Parts: sequence; C-alpha cells; structure tokens
Amino acid sequence: MLYNRFIRVIEDHAESLTEQWIKEVRTNPSTPSYAKLSKEDLHDMVYDIYSKLGYWVKKEESSLKEIAEHFLLTGRKRAQEGYKLSEVVYANILARVVLWQYITDEGIVSEGIDLNRAFEFSQRLSYFFDKAIYFITVGFESTHIEEHKLREEGGFFDKVFDTFRIWLIRDIS
Repeated sequence: MLYNRFIRVIEDHAESLTEQWIKEVRTNPSTPSYAKLSKEDLHDMVYDIYSKLGYWVKKEESSLKEIAEHFLLTGRKRAQEGYKLSEVVYANILARVVLWQYITDEGIVSEGIDLNRAFEFSQRLSYFFDKAIYFITVGFESTHIEEHKLREEGGFFDKVFDTFRIWLIRDIS
C-alpha cells in the first residue's frame, strides 16, 4: 500500500528530514529566532515528529489525545522560552513542506493511481499539521495556567481536548 510506503520512507529518513528542516528553519527570514539555536536543540524540536509520524497520523482516538498534549506542551514551552507564535507556527509549516518535498523528490508517486493516494496522504498530513498548529497555539495561550491545573482531571487540557474531540471523532468516522 502506498500509504505505508510514505510512512516507511518518512520514518526511515527521519534524520535526513530533520537535517533538511534545520537548514530551512535556520535560513528562513520568517524564523529568525531558530537561527540562533544549536543544531542539537533544533534536532530535538522536530525529529520526534518525523520519527513518530506513522503512529500519529493513523487517526485513532488513543493517539489524538497524545498528539494534542504533545503540541499543547510544545506551545507552552516555546512561549515560556520567548518565541513569537508566528515563528513557531511557521517552523511547523516548514516541517510539513520539507516532508512533502522529500516525498516528491523520492519518486514514490510514479503512476496515475498513485496520484490519488498521494493526494489523500497529503490531506492527512495537512490535517495532522493543522491539529499541531492549533494545539501549539492553545499551549501558547495557556502559559498563565499553573501546570497542575493544566493536567488535573477535568482541568484545562481535558476541557480543551473534549471540546476539540467532537470534531476529531467525527472526522475519524
């Protein structure tokens, strides 16, 4: 199945994708704060996304909450580190762009029927990165909430996720 080939290529080449993203994010005029970071710090920001992408894009309910929490906490962390939200969002857009460029450069899509599947996979990637950007933004906006209130049962995270979950579950069906 083409979908599995996409995932395998991405996960098998997570390191190469990460290196390409680092080059992009360090030189892009929309992400000047990232140019000041060490290669190791930048690596840690995106490698997990690429290496876990297959698990995360399956769209199973169990992984949705994990995705939401990961990116919400990422947003909080970036806000506390002093990043501009626009830079964080753009860095995530670059992660998606680098990923899709890599897939097209690898020549995985070779037949007309592959184009339809590639389009479906592209939509799934966009959906994943849209969720990531949404929860990063929520995380950015939640820095005023104490950590224990964020994670407590029925707390901020649960309320945000439950509200958003209605749309997520409807989309899985």
